[in-house]
Amino acid sequence: MGLFARTSQLWPWALVPTIVFLVLVGAFGSLGMFVARPWLLELLPESTNTYGRLPSDIAGFGFGLVVVVLGWFLSLILAGPLSAPALERIVDVVEQELGAPPREPIGFVRELFCGFRALLGALAIGLPLLLLFWLAEMLFPPLVVLTLPLHGALSALLVAWGLFDYPLTLRGVGFRERLRLMRANLPAALGFGVAFSLVFWLPCCGVVLLPLGAAAATRLTLSLRR
Repeated sequence: MGLFARTSQLWPWALVPTIVFLVLVGAFGSLGMFVARPWLLELLPESTNTYGRLPSDIAGFGFGLVVVVLGWFLSLILAGPLSAPALERIVDVVEQELGAPPREPIGFVRELFCGFRALLGALAIGLPLLLLFWLAEMLFPPLVVLTLPLHGALSALLVAWGLFDYPLTLRGVGFRERLRLMRANLPAALGFGVAFSLVFWLPCCGVVLLPLGAAAATRLTLSLRR
């Protein structure tokens, strides 16, 4: 927080995830109400009676609302990866402040790909385990006493993994080395993930505070790798 307070050049980059999120929400909102809703109304039988049109109006509004709600959650997921180039500018400033060794730029396309790879990597690792926990709870509910803390720890590690991706990818750190880094420093990674998991659960903080997470992840990963 202190870094952002005293470094005004970071403010425009820090606003990018929020702006991207708002643009996506607006786009999905328009899609739901001005495209999906009229499309469904055209498929339903017409009625000249006010009361006869009421079910169609309700169905059209409900369908549009479903698209808007799904778009909201999709916007939350996509805002981070689409903001990867801006977040990596923040990584640059943090590395310069900490005196990290210089690195070669990798280009806009690879920077954008970096953000999506963080998302896909976290899903590939976490979804099977989360599904396993869910099945265990469904088949034998008393296991929730055991699976609930495991679920929380896994979620925290996935948050840490996603935030670590921004500085580590720019340094060319591969998948196996990342696993070794987190395994060797599990308490630090888990504590970092728990802190940001709790913050990101607050409404919209997962987007607004994402730049803070990228900066903190850069400081922590540089410290751990040293």
